[in-house]
Amino acid sequence: MEATPTIVADLVYRARSGDAEAAGVLLEKYRPYLRILAQRLLDQNLAARLDASDLVQQTCLSVLGRLPQFDGREEGQFIAWLRTIHEHNIQDAIRDHLKTGKRAAGREIALDTEQLAAQLRASSPSQRVLVGESAARLAAALQDLPDDQREAVRLRYLEGRSLAEIAERMNRTSVAAAGLVKRGLIQLRKTMQEDAQ
Repeated sequence: MEATPTIVADLVYRARSGDAEAAGVLLEKYRPYLRILAQRLLDQNLAARLDASDLVQQTCLSVLGRLPQFDGREEGQFIAWLRTIHEHNIQDAIRDHLKTGKRAAGREIALDTEQLAAQLRASSPSQRVLVGESAARLAAALQDLPDDQREAVRLRYLEGRSLAEIAERMNRTSVAAAGLVKRGLIQLRKTMQEDAQ
């Protein structure tokens, strides 16, 4: 059952007031969104060293500690606030990782971080809220796909991989990879349309 904006606003209010159960429900709702965002911001080399699930967990802990400071009331405001904390945690993790000297090609990450910062500056707060709400719904729908379809769609549309690359990475034929992407997209469209009603 998808939470409506009113339910989310109530969860935010209760979580800010110290209700641990409401905070847990609220964070669990956005966990798939945070995971996809982390996967998107980590290049393939870093993804092998920094686990997206660990980054999501760190963000959940950060949010729990800062919930009383959140002064918004709407779902979009909460998503924007959550995303800001998550992006800062990811940038901190990347910076910490680079400081350890475990990655030789540090210039790649600096460029990715610069591109992310430019994207964030280019859009207004209201645009980021709308994008965040849509992305959260899409992440939840993506999480409901079967594992192989979710991975194929993620590789194709979040990482921009070709069908040949997806086939190689998933140990499938190109035709099978294309079928996974197609079935995944059909199910995503159906889920998103149902959520919009």
